[in-house]
Amino acid sequence: MEQIQLFTKQLSRTDVLYALSVPSNALQYFIIPEGAHSVEFEAVDLTGFTWRFRLSTRSTGRYPKPVILQSSWHRFVEQKGLIPNDRVMFFLDHDEENGIRCRVRAQRKIMRLFGYDFWVDVQDLHFYDV
Repeated sequence: MEQIQLFTKQLSRTDVLYALSVPSNALQYFIIPEGAHSVEFEAVDLTGFTWRFRLSTRSTGRYPKPVILQSSWHRFVEQKGLIPNDRVMFFLDHDEENGIRCRVRAQRKIMRLFGYDFWVDVQDLHFYDV
């Protein structure tokens, strides 16, 4: 299976409370129709659930400043229990069985040891509760 990382983002307070700011270089992987400023896409999480997101760019200004709108993003944040400094990763997977699919993964840093961060998927956090 071939995998392309669209982007990884460590979440700010604004990302968690409002809209997810997306790195501009990730726009190359999304096809926004001519004359439009947004596109809907689906991403499958590690549990197999399919999320529907809307990626939008601003219509004025020098840079597109892409965001995943709060209307589609907030439900994901709530369901995953995301907080500032967690991270999300979006990938494109390609295999013969499923074709091309977008995947999303949410993680929390559980420790830093010898200069390395250790991250765990948020749905696995209960295994680390003490």
